Amino acid sequence: MTMDILKGLLLINGVDVFVDYGAFLAEEKAGDTKNYSALLKPPSAKPHTAVSFREKDGEKLPDALLPAWEARDVTLQFAIIAADRAQFLSRYSSFLKFLKAGNKGWLTINPPELGRSYRMYYKDCTDYTQLTEFGGEVIAKFSGKFREPVPSL
Repeated sequence: MTMDILKGLLLINGVDVFVDYGAFLAEEKAGDTKNYSALLKPPSAKPHTAVSFREKDGEKLPDALLPAWEARDVTLQFAIIAADRAQFLSRYSSFLKFLKAGNKGWLTINPPELGRSYRMYYKDCTDYTQLTEFGGEVIAKFSGKFREPVPSL
């Protein structure tokens, strides 16, 4: 299993998750960029406080608006690869514990290609697919939902 190309592509809390867990950001098919698109998608703007008077058209807003971002959820698709069933089950369990605990629950997700980091916490697993049987090399993928309370741009 020589997949050294995946080394250094995703750091979480400074840990190369491919080296430590055999985990990496996976796409549905070659050429897809859904993971990076999810990370780079701008958050929604918070609504401005407005007053609506029944006897006037429209709504009243202050002369100076203070734009701010909403917190956002980001779904990333991971794959975990292992040489055999025992290594897979160990890596899978360890990786989920790592995502849960983080650094006091916080995860600094850093794909170096994007040149930025995201401070998030793990929320949910939205999908899991076992891609191979448990004989020989074992691969599975799952989608994790993360919350970024203060979006970074």
